[in-house]
Amino acid sequence: MPPDFLFLLPPAGIFISVLLTVAAVALAFELLMMLRPVREASARFAEITPGVVAVSGALFGLSVTFLANSVWTTEDRARETVNAEARALRVMQVYMDQMTGPSRDGLSRLIADYGTAVSAEWTAMTDRQARSRGEQALRDVYASVIKGFSEGEQNRTLQQRLLTALDTLSAARQQRLSMAQDVVSGGQWFLVTGLGAVLLSIVAMSHAKVPFARRVALCVVTTAASIMLFMIVLHDRPFVGHAAVTPQPILRAAGFMP
Repeated sequence: MPPDFLFLLPPAGIFISVLLTVAAVALAFELLMMLRPVREASARFAEITPGVVAVSGALFGLSVTFLANSVWTTEDRARETVNAEARALRVMQVYMDQMTGPSRDGLSRLIADYGTAVSAEWTAMTDRQARSRGEQALRDVYASVIKGFSEGEQNRTLQQRLLTALDTLSAARQQRLSMAQDVVSGGQWFLVTGLGAVLLSIVAMSHAKVPFARRVALCVVTTAASIMLFMIVLHDRPFVGHAAVTPQPILRAAGFMP
C-alpha cells in the first residue's frame, strides 16, 4: 500500500511521486535489457510478445478500471453520508427553533460542541482515540434530549421528533466512520502494481532488438500507468487529501465553522 504521507501531498506532488516510482521500475527493466545475456534471451521472445503485450495491457487496464470505479463509488457514498449527517442536524435545528427557554440554548451549545469534535477528528477517523471526543459529544446531545424538557408542553412534544432526527444523525455518523476504513486493500494494490510491472517487462522484451523504440514504448506506458494510478491514489481515501470529502456541510448545520 502507498505510504500515508502520500495522500496528504498536493495533487502535483502525488502525481510526481507516482510517476517517479513507475519510472524507476521502467528504468530497472531498461537497464536489464542493456545486459547482453538478458537482451539476447529477450530477443528470442520478440516474435511472440506483441500479442502478450495486448493481453497484459488489457488486463492492467481492466484491473485499474474496476478499482477506479470502486474508489469513485466509495467517494460518492461518503459524500452522501456526510450530507445525510448534515440533514439530520438541520432537521434538529428546525425543531429547536420552536423550543423555548434555556433548553434550546443548552442543546445548541451541545450541537456546536459536536461540530467542533467532528472538525477535530476529520483526518483521523480511523483512530479510536481521535474520534472519542465526537462520540462523547454525541452522547451528551442524546442525554440532553432523552432527559426531556421542563419548560412547557411544546418542548416535550418536540422531544420524540428530536430523538428520531438524532438517531438518523448517529446512524450516518457510524456509516461515515466505517467508510473511513473502506480504502484500497493491500491485495488490490498488489494486483494492480503486479500487472503494471508485468506490462512494463513485456513491453521491454518485445522491443529487445530496437533500443530507441523500447525506450519510447517504456516512456509511453510509464506515463499512461502513472496517470491511472494517480487518479486512484487521489481518490482512495474519501476523507483525506485535497480531493477528499470535507466536513463543511456538517459544520454549517451544527452552527460551527472553524
